[in-house]
Amino acid sequence: MGALMGSPVTVNVMSSSTLLAAPAPATSALGVYLHRISIDPVGRNRYLPPAEGQRRPRPELPVNLHLLLIAWTVSADIEVAYITAAMQAIGSTLVLGAGDIGAADPGWGADEVVQVLPEDMSTEDLMRLWDSLPGDYRLSAPYLVKTLRLLPVEVQPDGPLVRTLVFPAAVGQGDGA
Repeated sequence: MGALMGSPVTVNVMSSSTLLAAPAPATSALGVYLHRISIDPVGRNRYLPPAEGQRRPRPELPVNLHLLLIAWTVSADIEVAYITAAMQAIGSTLVLGAGDIGAADPGWGADEVVQVLPEDMSTEDLMRLWDSLPGDYRLSAPYLVKTLRLLPVEVQPDGPLVRTLVFPAAVGQGDGA
């Protein structure tokens, strides 16, 4: 993205406490703020193959990440330049795979991908979102990372199959003796 801007661009992952403060006068950065995580309804009820030594397939949890790209600066010119440069960069790379994410997450499989898409959000919904966030409105663009698949919590290994059930019976009970 720095090539689009003519100089390096600082990208910061932002928290709610960061949004509470205003950017310092000398600050120029593009902020990425995760404002919502949702379950992907289309990807529900998919299963991973059984783990080594197990028989049961493993359910996965498909989630979507709802992000805001935020121009974190006090200059209107830089705000517009940062947001448009980010939109151009994301528009040219809509799918992220192992080559993009593998270094940050070694567990990322070679066949796993996520899509990064502009999120369809009305101006009213965007304003409502900003009303719920700490701090004042900043120039921003909503994006959706779709679909991130979370692995299930590892369960104890399966034991051997049950072939016979034996119920002990006490002698002398219930026979009237």
